[in-house]
Amino acid sequence: MNIIENISKTVVPEMDWATEKNISYTQLSAWMECPHRWKEMYIDKIKTPPNIYFSFGTAMHETLQEYMELMYNKGQQHADEFDAHKHFQEGFLGLYKGDVEKVGGVHFATQKELIEFTNDGLEIIDFFLKYRQDHFHKHGWKLLGIEMPVLLAPHEDYPNVKLMGKLDLVMFDETLHRVVIWDIKTSTRGWTKYDKNNKIKTSQMVMYKKYFAEQYNVPVDNIDVRYFIVKRKIPDNPKYPIMKSRIQKFEPSSGKTTQNKMVKNMKAFIEDVFIDGSHMYDTDNIDKILAETNKCKSKWCQTCK
Repeated sequence: MNIIENISKTVVPEMDWATEKNISYTQLSAWMECPHRWKEMYIDKIKTPPNIYFSFGTAMHETLQEYMELMYNKGQQHADEFDAHKHFQEGFLGLYKGDVEKVGGVHFATQKELIEFTNDGLEIIDFFLKYRQDHFHKHGWKLLGIEMPVLLAPHEDYPNVKLMGKLDLVMFDETLHRVVIWDIKTSTRGWTKYDKNNKIKTSQMVMYKKYFAEQYNVPVDNIDVRYFIVKRKIPDNPKYPIMKSRIQKFEPSSGKTTQNKMVKNMKAFIEDVFIDGSHMYDTDNIDKILAETNKCKSKWCQTCK
């Protein structure tokens, strides 16, 4: 099987917004953690207030993705000429100002915080550029896409409920003949053992692996998934050398058993919130489930606080 050819030939369909409903892993994870919070977000349309972490994360994503695209598609010289510092700073402050305008000009971060987050971002970029070869190799690798789309129906009985996702980085290891899907995450101090063991959190990449294989006609066993976590803060006097790194990589368990559990959770979610075979919300069943749910699974949930 020619994996590259299969991927290049794939045409991902467009959403028909009049007759279809899109879902995402964010929806699934919100439902699994707290159905009450899910209802606020997707039925009541209560928007999450903007925050500096989101502005920072988006700007960092875009900067790292732009560098990777230049390096693999244009050449190392173009990547070296790319002003990553400027790209990040302008992106971060632009996103922040845009969010401030959306909430009527009310600032949600202090000038001190903006300076701190900006400097943290520049430190991450410096570290990434210095140690890039340790994580992404130029030779033997191809960049297949950035923000590669996935759009398909994960439940055969609900053909108009479409899972929509975009993959941060999709690469191909020519030596091992494997697709590698990377998800970029920003974190204050990195992922702890609790984060790595949180199946609701880590199953996002399991979902991407399963449905990317289906969408692009790639054997699922030829796909690896990895989190690329960049840290804003590192200890002043780290106990171990590895703690000095601003980059953390994590490869979650994504075998058949884990995939099957994720698919089961996805289908159960769809059956819970949609009318049988339809793309319309089943508000009666949703209200019934909410009435039976007293406590959510997230200790950070603001709805159940």
